[in-house]
Amino acid sequence: MNPDNPFYGLVCPILTPFDENGQIDPSAARKLVDFLVEQEVDGLMPGGTTGEGMLLTIEERKRLAEIVVEQAAGRTKVIVHTGCISTAETVELSVHARQVGADAVSVITPYFYAINDEALFKHYLAVAEAVPDTPISLYCYPDNAKQMISTELVCRLRRAAPNILAIKFSSVDLIQFQEYIAAGGEGFHALCGVDAIALSARAAGACGQVSGNANVFPQPFRKLYAAFSRGDLLEARHQQAVINHIRAVLKDDIAYFKAALVYRGIPVGNPRPPIPSITRSQMEELGPKIQALELLSDPQKGERSSVKGG
Repeated sequence: MNPDNPFYGLVCPILTPFDENGQIDPSAARKLVDFLVEQEVDGLMPGGTTGEGMLLTIEERKRLAEIVVEQAAGRTKVIVHTGCISTAETVELSVHARQVGADAVSVITPYFYAINDEALFKHYLAVAEAVPDTPISLYCYPDNAKQMISTELVCRLRRAAPNILAIKFSSVDLIQFQEYIAAGGEGFHALCGVDAIALSARAAGACGQVSGNANVFPQPFRKLYAAFSRGDLLEARHQQAVINHIRAVLKDDIAYFKAALVYRGIPVGNPRPPIPSITRSQMEELGPKIQALELLSDPQKGERSSVKGG
């Protein structure tokens, strides 16, 4: 893969650590960045869905982007999520991301209101023109953000804005995923946002996986991509099975991701309300399940991860 392309490999939508007062905890954020860099993730995405970006103020999102870019220090790519409900705020965050040195931005469709293709086109074009030298990934999450990005819109945006280089699709619809790849044409990249289909999406043409579970256990995703790249489908399937066990334990849930990081020595606090934290009894049940995964001490590269009962 092209090392200058920020939209590839394992991209971790990094969690946002909060302190006891519910404010961003810079020290914990820096520690989490270092952990993920040491685990050799290919990119970090602050302010996304997993990072509770929609629950942060504009100033908090700027501060978070600054912390992650500064701490990453060029050791891995940083793709700042800048999507907001309004075009003006999305442009403001995108310009800020460029100014602080982010490698790229990811922009979810404006949420809550129903918006037609013409309005979405104008929204994304305004962002692209505001940061013409910054690579942009569209971000389509129809279940949460309400909007669907059509293949026709992808084609139109690709013609109008050369810095729109990718799309992140958080859906199990692999047919639509492949249609995005075809619509984008040469030089267009597709990122999968659903861990349950990481291998299937890779086989369908994904160049990267954006994984919330990778905040806690990045290695199975890296091993899946490495195995697929060398043609070892058996190993790739095994790593997808490992990922599925992780998903069963962490429930694809922000509160569980945050709780599980305690077992990696990186406390990041609780989610911001109204997202609920896990209960004390759930935390007590989580520990043995994490231990049973046998992934806390990462095996040497190339060695299979083991999953109890898997």
